[in-house]
Amino acid sequence: MARRAVVSLVEQHGALVDIVTKLHYCELFAQGTGCTSIAARLGEVMSAFICRASFAAMLLSSAAPVWAQEPTGDAPAAIPAPVGSAERYTPADFTRFAPRTALDMVEKVPGFLIVTGTNGGDRGLGQATENVLINGERIASKTTDARTALARITATQVAYIDIVDGASLNVPGLTGRVANVVLVAGAGAGGGFKTTIRWQPEWRPRIEDNWLNGEISTTGKLNGTQVTLSLKNEANRSGHWGPEQRFDGNGALLFVRDEFGAYDGDRPRLSAALARTTANGNKWNFNLGGQLQNLRESVRGTSVQPRFGRVSEDFRFTEDEHNFDIGGDYEMGLGKGRLKLIGLYRFEHSPSVDTFIVDRAIDGRSGERFSQTADEGESILRGEYSWRTAGGTDWQIALEGAYNTLDVDAEFAKLQSDGSFLPVAFEGERTKVEEKRSEASLTWGRALAPNLTAQLNLAAEYSELTSSGPGGLTRSFIRPKGKFALAWKVGPRTTINWFVQRRVDQLNFFDFASSVDVANGQGNGGNGQLVPPIVNRSELEFVQDMGRWGHASIAFAYGYAQDLVDQIPLSSTTEGRGNLPGAHLYRVTTKGTLLLDPLGWKGARINADVTWRRNRVRDPLTDQWRDQSFGQDYVADLSLRHDIPGSNIAWGGGYFDERFSPGLRLDAIEKEYTVGPFVTAFVEHKNVAGFTVKLSYRNLAGMKDGFDRTVFVERRDGPIAFSESRQRKFGQYFQLTVTGTL
Repeated sequence: MARRAVVSLVEQHGALVDIVTKLHYCELFAQGTGCTSIAARLGEVMSAFICRASFAAMLLSSAAPVWAQEPTGDAPAAIPAPVGSAERYTPADFTRFAPRTALDMVEKVPGFLIVTGTNGGDRGLGQATENVLINGERIASKTTDARTALARITATQVAYIDIVDGASLNVPGLTGRVANVVLVAGAGAGGGFKTTIRWQPEWRPRIEDNWLNGEISTTGKLNGTQVTLSLKNEANRSGHWGPEQRFDGNGALLFVRDEFGAYDGDRPRLSAALARTTANGNKWNFNLGGQLQNLRESVRGTSVQPRFGRVSEDFRFTEDEHNFDIGGDYEMGLGKGRLKLIGLYRFEHSPSVDTFIVDRAIDGRSGERFSQTADEGESILRGEYSWRTAGGTDWQIALEGAYNTLDVDAEFAKLQSDGSFLPVAFEGERTKVEEKRSEASLTWGRALAPNLTAQLNLAAEYSELTSSGPGGLTRSFIRPKGKFALAWKVGPRTTINWFVQRRVDQLNFFDFASSVDVANGQGNGGNGQLVPPIVNRSELEFVQDMGRWGHASIAFAYGYAQDLVDQIPLSSTTEGRGNLPGAHLYRVTTKGTLLLDPLGWKGARINADVTWRRNRVRDPLTDQWRDQSFGQDYVADLSLRHDIPGSNIAWGGGYFDERFSPGLRLDAIEKEYTVGPFVTAFVEHKNVAGFTVKLSYRNLAGMKDGFDRTVFVERRDGPIAFSESRQRKFGQYFQLTVTGTL
């Protein structure tokens, strides 16, 4: 039986570094430590430890997109910032890279990776989670992430970039290294509009060419108001092909199916942003955006089967979505502090259809269709009042209210002899989910010593969750949460960051609704008794500035998760998404930049980002400890870039690899994997008629997408019914990236 193909993780999700932030479940029990006589010695010890550990990981691991290098050789070294222990980078530090946008500059900061994580899985606005600030302020939007915002700022608008410790800022939620991008005062005033362009076509074998991936944005000032307009399309054209083998319960080969999968998507989005600072210092921002999403997937398979002769199978998926969002904020002076009010509304209408049809030489045609129309809405109001005392203590009081909804209409139908589809009852035709939530928080932050800063956040939330449909009911929850973070500057080049946090995560409302997987002949029942997961976590990070050699860090994390969501039995005959007992979550992450100038290779650098993790949960069927379904085991990301001194030419390559644990259903074990690493090479010219042009040749090592499935007669602790194994290749291909400003 053909099934909906699992698209290459590298190709489907692009920026895979973002997955690392999604599962940062951790809780380290650090010991209280003084900051006096042992600081210098500890700095020496940690410097040697971090350098060796990070270099070892960099030499053993891998990466996809190339990030770039620290300004050395052609450009001056980073100069110390005048405030605190920050590192400051000016435009001169990036001269050799000929940056077009602020994003190009931030990506060149040694050892720094942009984190575009979410607040507990998109749970309201809450505290800041992205490690990028613009003019000292977080990007208070759920539709524009840090990368997108930076890509719309021209390099000429950047005054400098400070890399600071998050716990030292009056921005609740931030820990570790944070980039504060400070713009030139009055940027855009009197200089007309600046337009940034990014175009990224791809040419793949056996797949339609992708000409429509890119963005154009323009920004400038009209009568003192900063205006930004953007048109962006995240287009993809991908696919893979190859044989799939099916075996019986004893492992004997039954037949081989030849399959071809194609996945196309266009996501044009038009957005506008207005910003203004008034004469009295008040600030306001207004954002408006709308998007269309047109997704098309198909998997076709042919085989010769013992019972049915020649068999042709055709799976199709379509989705035609439209969404829009409107939001803004207003900040003003009030008393001894500043009051900021934030509002956001989002709506999404998503009709989708899955169809699976089988034509058999013997036994004729059969088919199934699952169609679903989902309407999602989110409304958020948030108020923040911040002030600083004469003694240098930062305070913030915040209140937030949110209203989230999901309304699903679904239909399951079977193909009739006349070609029509007849609906079949499956107890999940209509589901509505509503969540009303309010939270309050108090944040305190200050320097405890010249080299030690602390931030404490105490919060609580009340939520009311209502669902109709399978097992629907109304429940309310009161959940305390918060975070305590320390940043300790052990020595001139060594920093230790530590935090402990209790977080409430957002549920996926689609888990409340029943669904049918027509390609695999299985489905999930809706579960109206889901509760939001709670994660108690902590992380200890050691950060080392290695001077002219670069920058490195290593972090250790542990978390205890309550009510983590995985596949569970809902009855003696059905299964679906549900909460698990307490789970233990472990993670080790190391990242760094190795500059090769001291070795005589001027303008060259190696970047590395490596994560190992284990999320251990109790299996609801066997009660044994196992890895969380489809949890990430490791990701390794290594890249090389060489900017040839005295020229506009750069070249390099990347190596990427990752592994996931199996996904477990009650009657099946599924394993998604890749065969081989994803290897790339590129050459770049920084001035082609004023544009930067990069040509990449991708998948040099011929990585393949693998998927294995074992299906059991009843439950997976019983006998095997059959198993399937496939490896699909997608070949080598070219990607062109053109960026510039007008």
